Amino acid sequence: MEVTTQYGPGFIVTDLTGRFDAHTVGRYLTDVAEKVDGSHATVVVDLSGVEFMDSSALAALITTLKRAMEHGGDVILAGVSDAARIILELTRLDEVFTRAESREAALAQLKGATV
Repeated sequence: MEVTTQYGPGFIVTDLTGRFDAHTVGRYLTDVAEKVDGSHATVVVDLSGVEFMDSSALAALITTLKRAMEHGGDVILAGVSDAARIILELTRLDEVFTRAESREAALAQLKGATV
């Protein structure tokens, strides 16, 4: 899996590409989840490039959400691919996470929240 992370004022944006599973989740946790703090409390996770997602990926997203909420933030899942959407819907976690149609829409949500 490829993880690309950028930092903005109060948020982190990460793009995930490939398989998001037990073999790759460690990199996500190190690059993203562990970086959530008071100055970067909200995380936009672009799942448009995710080809496969398993339960360990879901656990990593929940860990990120818990950390974000501890700091008054949120996790926004952007551009959710069909592979990711299916597992989110089957586990009903699609009801837990904030969603956006695209990365750009998620960033617009952030700007709207800060105004």
